[in-house]
Amino acid sequence: MFDAKILKFNSEKDAKEEIRKIDVSEEAVQIMAPKGVFRVIKLHNVRNAVGNILKQEMLSIGGECVVSQYTVNCSKPRTDALLFGTIKHYIALIQKMKMQGWVLEKEKELEYKALASELDEALKESLKA
Repeated sequence: MFDAKILKFNSEKDAKEEIRKIDVSEEAVQIMAPKGVFRVIKLHNVRNAVGNILKQEMLSIGGECVVSQYTVNCSKPRTDALLFGTIKHYIALIQKMKMQGWVLEKEKELEYKALASELDEALKESLKA
């Protein structure tokens, strides 16, 4: 009756093309396109403190982060992490991670900034069409 089908957008350009077919304003196209491109990013060897912050920040913006069951109680020092989100989620996460660590030692502040930079680079690389 409705011809339901799954669409997967590999880039914002793909999302914009499909959104425009719905006959919406260009402003709506610009707002909605970053919400239509989903990515999963894997991180390796993340300190538990960082893993916990990633989890909290992703949840706060509507994304998701999977970390080891041992991250909360720090019974193992490091974890891998899977981040699930849209371009919009990652842009927000990158900004939040740039602001982390300012009350900590300089090396930890740099760790958060380096993570933000790696996330930004990974996202940009994934969007190259």
